[in-house]
Amino acid sequence: LALVGGLTNCTSLETLNLSWNDFSLATAGLRSLSDWLQRDEVNLKHLFISHCHINDEGLRVLAPAAVNHCEVLNLDGNESITATGLSYLSNSIRSESCRVKTLHLRGIPIGDDAMEVLALGLAGNKSVRSLYLNDLGDDTTVASAGWLAISRALCDTSSVNGTYLSNHT
Repeated sequence: LALVGGLTNCTSLETLNLSWNDFSLATAGLRSLSDWLQRDEVNLKHLFISHCHINDEGLRVLAPAAVNHCEVLNLDGNESITATGLSYLSNSIRSESCRVKTLHLRGIPIGDDAMEVLALGLAGNKSVRSLYLNDLGDDTTVASAGWLAISRALCDTSSVNGTYLSNHT
């Protein structure tokens, strides 16, 4: 990705908006972006990669670096992401080093399976404060199992300590 070569010296850049670019065949480019994000001197706080045709493999490559370095991660409209891709994101946001405070997942067809996978990451997360899950697609239905998983992740009522440590307090 030529862009990453140009970003090499942009260590003070705080916001990068790559929305509406086609990354469907650019896993190598996403890997380069991931490598750039992991450099100690990079100070990126907001990464917007909405509507970029990112698929599960692209998210596998990008998620660990993006969540460990960005406070805002916008993945809106990447309709090729499935429960498999969200499992990579979920594992990354569960990490102690996750810095994401705002996570945008609008327009991604997240059904029950994907919602349950996402809930696993949120249950162990201490940084996410805003989660956008609206407009999950016309053909996507989240039933009670998916919403219950998210609800439990955000408010653990299994014990007083669990409630205290929940993400919402």
